Amino acid sequence: MLSSMIDALMRENEGFDITQDIWIVLKDKFGGTSTTKLRKLTIKFDTYRKRHNHDMRQHLREMSNMIRELKFAGHSLTDEQQIQAVIRSIPNSWENMKINMTHNDNIKTFDDISRHVELEDECL
Repeated sequence: MLSSMIDALMRENEGFDITQDIWIVLKDKFGGTSTTKLRKLTIKFDTYRKRHNHDMRQHLREMSNMIRELKFAGHSLTDEQQIQAVIRSIPNSWENMKINMTHNDNIKTFDDISRHVELEDECL
C-alpha cells in the first residue's frame, strides 16, 4: 500500500504495523464528511427558500438534491423534517396553503408534498 503513495504520504504512514491503521488515518484525513461540511449542508437545507427565478418544479428538484446530499453525507432526514422544510421554503403568499399542508394527514412523504405543491402551483 505504501508503494502506491506519494513520498510525503508514505513517510507519514510508514510507522504503522498493519494496513488497517493506515486506512483509518487516511479516511480521517481525506474521506468522509467533515462536521463543517455537514453543518453547511444542514444550514443550507434548513434556510432554503424558493427563488423568484425558479419555478416550483425547479425548487422541489433543488430540495430533493439537498436531501440526497445530506443522506450521502450520513445525515438522513425523517419524512416529517422533509415535509416541514418544503412548507417553510414556499413563498409567504402561499400562507393558506402552508396551513392546509401542515394539517393534512395524507401528506406523509416528500413525494406527497411535492405532488400537492406542484398541483397547487399549476392552479395558480
